Amino acid sequence: MVPLFGAIPGGPELFIVALVLVLPLGVGVWVYNDATAHGMDHAPIWGLAVTFGFLLWLVPGVVLYLYYVYVREKEAGERGATA
Repeated sequence: MVPLFGAIPGGPELFIVALVLVLPLGVGVWVYNDATAHGMDHAPIWGLAVTFGFLLWLVPGVVLYLYYVYVREKEAGERGATA
């Protein structure tokens, strides 16, 4: 049977470290770009908050992400009602 991570020493550990660093940064960058695209005033704060939430632990990151989506949709609804 072939090992899942091949014959790379520290393969699983490197994968976990990459996942722990890449997932928060990737989601944070996506949130920042999405907030900028939607014209939100505090896009850098949203990106950093979601990134640090995911770095703390998965649950705060998911909660902050869901809250961001809620606020984004709420602001989009307010802009649509006034236009």
